[in-house]
Amino acid sequence: MFSNGYEIKDYQSKKTFSSFLSGIAGTMGVPIWSFYVNRGQAISSFGSKDKNGAIMEFFPANSSYLHTQRLGFRTFIKVEGIFYEFFSKANKNQTMQIYRDKLVIEEINNDLSIKIKITYFTLSNEKNGGLIRKVHLENFGKKRKIELIDGLAQILSAGIDYGGFKAISNLLQSWMQVDMINNSLFYKLRGTTNDTSQMGTIVDGNFYQTFSKNNEHFKYIYDNKLIFSYDTGLETPYSFIEKDLDVLLKDTQSSVNQIPAAYSAFSIDLEKKLEFITLIGYASDTLFLKHLNRKYNFEYLNGKETENERIHDELVNVIKTETSSSLFDEYMKQNYLDNILRGGMPLIFETKEGIVGYHIYSRKHGDLERDYNFFSIEPKYYSQGNGNFRDVLQNRRNDLYFHPELKDSNLFQFASLIQADGYNPLSIEGLKFNYLGNEKYSERIMNVLSNEFTPGDLAMILELDGINVEDTLTEIIKNSKAIVKANFGEGYWGDHFTYLDDVIDSVENIYPDEIDNIVFGEIKYAIYNSGIYVKPRDLKYVLTNDGKIRQYNALEHVEKRSDWLLDANGEIIKVNLIGKLITLILNKYAHLDPFNIGISYEADKPGWNDAMNGLPGIFSSGISETIELLKIVKRVERYLENNNDKNVYILNDTLKLFEDLSNIKYSESLDFWNNRMNALEKYRKNLLDNKLEVENIKAKNLIDLIKIIRNVLEIGISKAKTIEEIIPTYLSYEVIDYELIDKNSSFIRALSFRQKPIPTFLEAPARLLKTIDNIETSKNIYKNIKNSELYDQKFKFYKTSIDLTNESPEIGRIEAFTKGWLERESNFLHMTYKYLYSILKSGLYEEYYDEIKTNYTCFMDPEIYGRSPIENSSFIAPSNNPDKRKHGQGFVSRLSGSTAEMLSMWSYMFFGPKLFSIDNNELVFTINPKLSKEFFKDKRVSTMLFSTINVEIINEDLIDTFSENARITNVIVTDINNVTKEFYGNRVTNEWALKIRQKSIYKIKVIISKEENK
Repeated sequence: MFSNGYEIKDYQSKKTFSSFLSGIAGTMGVPIWSFYVNRGQAISSFGSKDKNGAIMEFFPANSSYLHTQRLGFRTFIKVEGIFYEFFSKANKNQTMQIYRDKLVIEEINNDLSIKIKITYFTLSNEKNGGLIRKVHLENFGKKRKIELIDGLAQILSAGIDYGGFKAISNLLQSWMQVDMINNSLFYKLRGTTNDTSQMGTIVDGNFYQTFSKNNEHFKYIYDNKLIFSYDTGLETPYSFIEKDLDVLLKDTQSSVNQIPAAYSAFSIDLEKKLEFITLIGYASDTLFLKHLNRKYNFEYLNGKETENERIHDELVNVIKTETSSSLFDEYMKQNYLDNILRGGMPLIFETKEGIVGYHIYSRKHGDLERDYNFFSIEPKYYSQGNGNFRDVLQNRRNDLYFHPELKDSNLFQFASLIQADGYNPLSIEGLKFNYLGNEKYSERIMNVLSNEFTPGDLAMILELDGINVEDTLTEIIKNSKAIVKANFGEGYWGDHFTYLDDVIDSVENIYPDEIDNIVFGEIKYAIYNSGIYVKPRDLKYVLTNDGKIRQYNALEHVEKRSDWLLDANGEIIKVNLIGKLITLILNKYAHLDPFNIGISYEADKPGWNDAMNGLPGIFSSGISETIELLKIVKRVERYLENNNDKNVYILNDTLKLFEDLSNIKYSESLDFWNNRMNALEKYRKNLLDNKLEVENIKAKNLIDLIKIIRNVLEIGISKAKTIEEIIPTYLSYEVIDYELIDKNSSFIRALSFRQKPIPTFLEAPARLLKTIDNIETSKNIYKNIKNSELYDQKFKFYKTSIDLTNESPEIGRIEAFTKGWLERESNFLHMTYKYLYSILKSGLYEEYYDEIKTNYTCFMDPEIYGRSPIENSSFIAPSNNPDKRKHGQGFVSRLSGSTAEMLSMWSYMFFGPKLFSIDNNELVFTINPKLSKEFFKDKRVSTMLFSTINVEIINEDLIDTFSENARITNVIVTDINNVTKEFYGNRVTNEWALKIRQKSIYKIKVIISKEENK
């Protein structure tokens, strides 16, 4: 390890792994995506926006390990006629250094007395994105003639789509062309490739330009035949080996009808060093090449390395932590960075309708090992990317610990997406704005403002007009309203709603004095409309050809007027947050399973574990969802009781559903399920009529049904606990009696069910544990899990489930996966970390600190883990995997829900369970760290709160801060004017608590000692 990265020696002989450069280019920069592997010269693919913008062809991980050495960057050298290719084969003189902001590879050839160092990073704060490749060649011998060819073996022309190139790459060569323009190579298509009557010209292209430090002369090579001769496999550069470079460069190159290359060729007498930088990127036209040639040189691009490092440091320093473990400290920074890459970093804008957080730097978790995801990174200033509802929501749940000024912005965005049927769209497309101001701007700017726009759209036009971007952008958005963009995607997952409660909890934790107004007072929540109808049971319960009763094809697309529900006047309907939560509760309660235990997966998708995709078909339900629904119900019950005379705004049809459910008496018979489902199906059908109005009802009039629902859920969870020693995560139901609805169709009506438990998974007990407030009960759950197959005895970490060997393939693709691979019986880090967080929250502190020694990746053996230990993986192969060489190895890099769990653990460890509360109508800040004494260095630790407040914890007697004998004796608070106030105990009161939340404090010092030493 070193200050902010990780070094791997002889990296090409190690276990294979893939990862990526962050793609962060600054607010006024255009990002690119770039992936790397620990083979060859590392970079395996990069491009602009998405896979259709690939500059270097996108290959999945398994293919990248094969092709990167050959089709990626290559460096050929001849030293006084002796040929060598750097990085062509593994050797002990090669190293890889992984930083947050860049990647460095090195190789020393002792026979030639030559060392090469290659640094990759992305171009920051510029109007075009690009990959920067800095080459440093050092001669340890005498002054000698050096011939060098360095560059990319294959580069694509712009405009070639991903699928098309995979299918007809040979044909597409017919359009490819290379032009030399303003010292750049420009790779373009000569025309559009569509087989239609409407043809077009192509003006955009990918560019490649090299800048040498001391203006050493070089020439470009774009035809591989010039180097490799007849070797079309690009293995051996016969022509370069056999000919002097000066002679070789006199040969004619072909610039058309082949997949081109991009090399820079030097022939010099080298005394000490040769340094050059190559910039590769996308340009919308050739005019940018003039700008590039005029503005960029070696020194300028070399300075971008420092600038890029500073951008990343500024991002992660908001969680700068100092403990006895430098590994842990760096791990927290990496977790924060990767959490940003999935959830985004909020920029705070004031709009017509209040404060909103516009999250930049995020993207869908598509990479070499997640080749199934079509990621997109907006190639504009203020770049935002796409994502999935669950992923983005959970990775934003800790935002307020860094940006308290966001307040309820995340809550507003995601609660607005909860539909009238309690479901939500899958795909999150970020925010756009609608300009409502009267100020007139230039025609170009007004063209942008006449439609929905992003800050990136506007910023690039403002820059073109020579207008101050930040000030003008801020002013325009102040006179605009935010529009949440989303689309249905595919299916309705059962677990998505559960992550909303975490965001509500964080808002209440930071703003307890404002929570009632946030929940009841602000009627601003629209109701998303996917245009998807969940069919009634009579249209999805079917008798299959092999005589089985199954639930298939549960969704139907219907016509919709708008992405948002509208009233009779065509206006967007809006309700308050409590109305949203009541709507959610009623819908989920109504489709509890036939035995009133789990929430049914009745809309074509399962819960958190996507690989259990067969569960809806076999009438399955999730107990995890029941546990989470009960949390929301208890929260809402408390809100209603504390505000019993306030209004709840809900749809008229939702109010009718409330009334119908209120009249259904609880029973253990199937009638209870049938009656609930009948009411729900009637409600869903009524929603299609579009006769929607908002009604209000007093909070006190809802309490009785909410209490009944709480009671039903508690009974259900109690029943679930009796099924097995460890509470099950999933239940399935077999229809044992039915009747055909129509002799001419296969649809049936279920008359009775038999319950069929599915083997134990970690999810439900993990979710249950953090709701337990009894230490002995928590210990029993913990011990039972550790004594079960969920615990890998060899590695001392946890798995998603016990053995699934005897399960039917109908449970989902998980059954077809190998044991210990992907979601099947593996250490899926998100779920393991969710469980660790539950151990911590349940008060099992000693157990928690024992577990993290073998469960945090930063404390794992890197040789076994197979990658940088400060980077998370999606899953780690346990000892049950049939390939012993994969045991303990991490797969699928970084972008994972584990980072959200890690940040939650961090905040709980350093600050305790609840930062702010109300006592006698006064805001109180309370700090109550739960730290092991092993974390203290010289009796101190420190971290950051709200991005800018340094929190220092002094442990005078070096005691576990969660010990019964540990007491916080005093808290010393210093504000930004250097005024200090001391408080005895762990509570900061009056205006000083408010100053902490307002970030008017720059330091909090906490003193802890043993009780008997007070």
